[in-house]
Amino acid sequence: MAALENGELGPLLSPGTLRGLEDECVTDVKAQTRAALLRVLQEDEEHWGSLEDQHSSLAQDVCELLEEHTERAPRISQEFGERMAHCCLGGLAEFLQSFQQRVERFHENPGVREMLPDTYISKTIALVNCGPPLRALAERLARVGPPESEPAREASASALDHVTRLCHRVVADLLFQELQPHFNKLMRRKWLSSPEALDGIVGTLGAQALALRRMQDEPYQALVAELHRRALVEYVRPLLRGRLRCSSARTRSRVAGRLREDAAQLQRLFRRLESQALWLDAVVPHLAEVLQLEDTPSIQVEVGVLVRDYPDIRRKHVAALLDIRGLRNTAARQEILAVARDLELSEEGALSPPRDRAFFADIPVPRPSFCLSFPLFLGHLPLSRLARPSLACLPRPRPPSLVRPRARR
Repeated sequence: MAALENGELGPLLSPGTLRGLEDECVTDVKAQTRAALLRVLQEDEEHWGSLEDQHSSLAQDVCELLEEHTERAPRISQEFGERMAHCCLGGLAEFLQSFQQRVERFHENPGVREMLPDTYISKTIALVNCGPPLRALAERLARVGPPESEPAREASASALDHVTRLCHRVVADLLFQELQPHFNKLMRRKWLSSPEALDGIVGTLGAQALALRRMQDEPYQALVAELHRRALVEYVRPLLRGRLRCSSARTRSRVAGRLREDAAQLQRLFRRLESQALWLDAVVPHLAEVLQLEDTPSIQVEVGVLVRDYPDIRRKHVAALLDIRGLRNTAARQEILAVARDLELSEEGALSPPRDRAFFADIPVPRPSFCLSFPLFLGHLPLSRLARPSLACLPRPRPPSLVRPRARR
């Protein structure tokens, strides 16, 4: 490429001959970079199973190797620069598919899983951190290359997305294995009078924050959002499974108060961790409101706001919540459940929320103890149409920190 770059041959050769030399150069670069990238990957992979916490230069080495060619080629001609970018992007996509396969094998290796959790997490974070610079490189090459470079860019992004999701799941699973004993203490009698369970959850997650901060910003934000979502799911799960039953207004008030206190503490934790999943903050305060409110219309409004903000909630979840608050009046239950039914009917055929916005879909509940058949007719008018506010007229949700228990009638 040096002779082409210096312009020594251009004036002496016909366009066809020059094109042939450029073709040979692209072919040579493709072969050289493929071998070099494979060698870099093999050398880095040798350290993945090591117990030592070694810095990985994989992403840096890949970027330097490819940029050496893509920075020089445009000096010959713009067209040659585009061809070289396309060539290198194809090599990068092929490399990243191999990288994805090797990361999968790494996590499937039983010996690797026997590492100390801190070491395993550290290795996993190092693999995730390869993503942002390599993704940025693929984007740059696609911008310089011709339109037909797009499939290679998409393949590169897909491989990196897969690696990031896999590594996030590994980290989350390890953390929640450690957290599970604390979640098992929730929604029991001791939980009502002691913050021990939630203190354990907050303390464990907070202690892992320093390790997680070593992750690059983009994947860190995605991981913390998933930890935030999963923590709230695991918090709500035992509630809706009916570990507690409220036999009086006083008990409902105590349970609602504890839910609000825990929600505020979890919100503070994830603010410190810089979670951007603000949509999660309102779910527990909404549930507390449904438990504490006394009159049916107010409960209907609160359930309406809940189903609007968390569209994957279903009647079975609302029914479980009504069981917990001890609501046995069949007519009142049907009126409240009709709000959730309206949403289900209005969303038939609609797309489900994306995986990172799923919440109640991840919370199975026992079969409801009350009949949920619809509609229940009074004369010629379905009960589902009586005393039910329009979903379009529901108030905007208040910030969780401002939610206050309403006075009981």
